Amino acid sequence: MKGPILNIFLKNPVPGKVKTRLAKDIGEEAALEVYQALVEKTRSACKDLDVPKVLWFDSYLPNPSDLGSWGHSPLLIRKQEGKDLGEKMRNAFLYCFQNGSGPAILIGSDCPELDLLHLKEAFQILDHKDVVLGPAKDGGYYLVGLKSDTPELFHGIEWSTETVFARSLEKLQWARKQVGLLPVLSDLDDVQDLEYFESNGIWDWKKNGS
Repeated sequence: MKGPILNIFLKNPVPGKVKTRLAKDIGEEAALEVYQALVEKTRSACKDLDVPKVLWFDSYLPNPSDLGSWGHSPLLIRKQEGKDLGEKMRNAFLYCFQNGSGPAILIGSDCPELDLLHLKEAFQILDHKDVVLGPAKDGGYYLVGLKSDTPELFHGIEWSTETVFARSLEKLQWARKQVGLLPVLSDLDDVQDLEYFESNGIWDWKKNGS
């Protein structure tokens, strides 16, 4: 597939394997329901983006018929490969670039505030920047996009910490990469995040991702 491409990192919906921090407070089954609602919200944000998409799953490849519609553009399903999150992300980007695709964007499914306009803006930024990042309020990022392979971005980072975004930006500056930024948005990782979205009327997971 040539041209722009969107990668989405997903976890297989297994109780006890998704939203583990949230599960400590609301239980594994409820956390699974929240996760599935997040995936549905992500699918809604992506499906009208007219670029090929790759769904990267963490443990096994699901039946495509179980995934619903991710839009009319080509859809591929692959398994994440790597020892840690950085290596998995790097390998996903390498897959795109080695197959002639690019620019490439990668997102997860933890950000209920992410919408189609953010995705379009990210691709627009890559028209004139080397890298685009979507910073998250917890110190990480909810989106990363690259015009070409950028290996320095994916090693020497303490993943799942509040320093991820700052450290990533530092590494990109050392590498003399031009970086564009999206608005700061909130991820959903724990019960405090869930309460924030519900109490502020931002997102109601019980409405199945709407």
